[in-house]
Amino acid sequence: MASYDVLGRFYDEIMGDQKESARIIRRLIRQHHPKAVSLLEIACGTGSYLFNLKNHYNVAGLDHSSVMLSITRDKLPEIPLFQTDMLSFRLNQKFDAVICMNDSINHLLKIRDWEKLLSKASDHLSDKGVFIFDINTVYKLEKLSKSPPLVHEFNNNFLITNVYRNRSSIYEWDLRIFEELGEDRYQLHQEVLSEKSFSVIQIKKILSKKFKKVLVLDFEKLRVTSRSERLHFIAIKR
Repeated sequence: MASYDVLGRFYDEIMGDQKESARIIRRLIRQHHPKAVSLLEIACGTGSYLFNLKNHYNVAGLDHSSVMLSITRDKLPEIPLFQTDMLSFRLNQKFDAVICMNDSINHLLKIRDWEKLLSKASDHLSDKGVFIFDINTVYKLEKLSKSPPLVHEFNNNFLITNVYRNRSSIYEWDLRIFEELGEDRYQLHQEVLSEKSFSVIQIKKILSKKFKKVLVLDFEKLRVTSRSERLHFIAIKR
């Protein structure tokens, strides 16, 4: 499972404040569970979504990475946070909404682990609760694997992302950060993260076991197609 222990301290600089993405999540929750008052984020990372949603819900978060959680604790010292992985958590509490964002679910490399996570989310939802998550599609991962490395500059540092597909059809993200130290000196930080994706049909089939209604949205193309790159799933509990 991805650790983000290297990438963690640069994560917010690279990803930004996530305000717009959090606004989309709030809109989806209002549409599908307007009375929701509590929210859990699985794989909350550095807590940007929680920070933007804390004034609207009673929020809590969990993540496997101690580095990422320490950043979240600095931002949100007052909210419940749990260091645990997304397959084994048990909080003895239910929430009106559960979210898992930034393609975190793609770090699970077996379909049975996706099924475990979706079941865990359902177990932690109250009646009529809503589970929202996003994915990188197979199409996007394959497209990235055939593209040259991507270079992203942030605060005088550089992130080079190279995605390749291994023999097991797992997509490896080779992430290299060149941190500026001054006087034309840079320090290299490297982390390799793995992702896997599955078809919409497979994912909906799993969701149908625990949720009464499932919607799939593509906010970039306005409708889901074979060339959709990022999809949002909205699942409403039975």
